[in-house]
Amino acid sequence: MSEEIAILTLNHIGDVLFTEPAIAALRAGHPRARLIVTTSPEGQAVLANHPAIDALWVRERTLTGWWQLVGRLRKAAPRLVVSFSPSSLGLALAAFLSGAPQRFGFSVRPVQRHFFTTALPFQLERHVAADYLALAEAAGGKGERGFPRLFLTDNEREQAYQTLRALGWDGATPLLGCHPFSSVARKEWGDENFAALLAWASRRWGLRSVIFGSPAERDRAERLAAQVQGISAAGKLSLRAFIAAASWCTAFVGGDSGPVRIAAALGIPTLALYGPTDPQRTGPLGEQVAVLRSPTGMMHDLAIVTVQRAAEQVLGKVVSRQ
Repeated sequence: MSEEIAILTLNHIGDVLFTEPAIAALRAGHPRARLIVTTSPEGQAVLANHPAIDALWVRERTLTGWWQLVGRLRKAAPRLVVSFSPSSLGLALAAFLSGAPQRFGFSVRPVQRHFFTTALPFQLERHVAADYLALAEAAGGKGERGFPRLFLTDNEREQAYQTLRALGWDGATPLLGCHPFSSVARKEWGDENFAALLAWASRRWGLRSVIFGSPAERDRAERLAAQVQGISAAGKLSLRAFIAAASWCTAFVGGDSGPVRIAAALGIPTLALYGPTDPQRTGPLGEQVAVLRSPTGMMHDLAIVTVQRAAEQVLGKVVSRQ
């Protein structure tokens, strides 16, 4: 009978995504173990179909959900628990109550270290993905890559293709994915700025823009799409369906948000626009990513010509090969 290893991830899309290389490392270091990963509903979409994961548990962010997690952990009786949350007391306590003899986590909050047998500090001068990978390696993982990956089935991609066709894509014109929105207003570059950028990209490379967003952003996305003769998919896709749709994009541009991080993880040439937050810590990771940050930290000080110049560097070479 194989040993059980339980992995506790965080809640938000980007946070869960950045744990993916660490999960892969734990699989490489424990090839015969059964890996159980517990995550949020959002995290389920990010980690679905992952070949390293044997069981993916969804944890509701309620007291009832926490009690259910503790019960499931105790029943599974893992030998090892790894908690990737730097601040969640609930997950630290769940790790402790699991009964696992080895428990790895972070010591960002002093009380947490008492629930773990090994607690590491956060290294604030590097990307959070490196912290997660270091924790996995301390727990016996073998790090093989630093960039996160996503895993889609052929059926998911085919369904996304048909959805994009139904929204108005001809199936041949290269798509420029765009997520210009944020739940934090000061992280947004502005709809008019994006309209100017997308119209320029259409003239420059013949790209058709597809605007992604939440149901709450649907009206803004449709207005933006109309301005640039693009497509709006905002409010029409589940998170998993968005991931599959984004995989059809030739390039992607957006602000500090989960969708931009997902595009980067898909290997799509991605341009991310940052202002008040530090991309060194939580910026998108991928092999074809450029991050442009406002010189003042304020998005309105990021000039369109500067963004166009960056787009030429990260997107132009790829589009010219289409």
